[in-house]
Amino acid sequence: MCGIAGLAGADAVRHERTVGAMGASQAHRGPDGTMHAASTDGRAVLAMNTLLIVDPQAVPGPYLDRESGVLLAFNGEIYNYRQLAKAWGIPLGHRDTDAHFLLRAWAKIGPSCLDGLDGMFDPHVSKLFLARDRLGEKPLYWRLDGGRLAFASEVTTLTGYGTAPLVLRPEVLAIETPVGVDTPFQGIQLLAPATLLTFDIATGSLHQHTWWSLTDRQPFQGT
Repeated sequence: MCGIAGLAGADAVRHERTVGAMGASQAHRGPDGTMHAASTDGRAVLAMNTLLIVDPQAVPGPYLDRESGVLLAFNGEIYNYRQLAKAWGIPLGHRDTDAHFLLRAWAKIGPSCLDGLDGMFDPHVSKLFLARDRLGEKPLYWRLDGGRLAFASEVTTLTGYGTAPLVLRPEVLAIETPVGVDTPFQGIQLLAPATLLTFDIATGSLHQHTWWSLTDRQPFQGT
C-alpha cells in the first residue's frame, strides 16, 4: 500500500520530529519500514511508509539522488519503468526499482515524467511538487499553514500538524462518498486526481494544474 507524508518550508528541518511522527502514524501502510529524510538544504522533510513490491530486498524510501539533490517519497507502482528507462536513457542497476527510475527520470526530464508520480522535492529550485495519479487511486491530502505546506496519504495524519476543527459539510450527510477536494477538517484538502501541485518555498505561493484528462486517452487498438 505504501504511504507518504512531509513538510516543505524555509525552516522545515526544524520540524523533522513532527514529520517523523506523521510518518509513524501511518506505519500500518508500510510493513517494510517507515523512514524519513531531509533535503540537502533543510527546506523539506519527507517520510515514507514502504511496502516493497518490485524487490523485497530493496532499501526503504525516501530516496535521494545525490548528484541532483532530488528527494523522493513515492506511493505507487510503475509497471513499465524498465521500458521507459531504456527509452529515456536512464541507467538502472540490478537491484534498482521503479522508485529509483522515477527519481532519476525527474532529475533528468522534470514534470513530463509524471506517470505514477506522488511527490518529490527539488532543492535546486526550492519547490515541492505533489502529483496524484490519473484516476485518484492513491489518496493525497495537503494543508498550508504558517508559510509551510504539509501533506500525507491519510487525512488524520495532517490533524497532527496543527489544529484542524471538524466542519459539518452537507454533502457528507447527503451522499455516501463525498466528491471534490473538501474534507471534514478545516484547512485540509484532498489533491484532485491527475493534478500537479507546485509549492514555491521562497514566495509561499501555490499553483495547481491538471496534467491529464480523459480526453488524453489513447484510442483502443485491440481487435
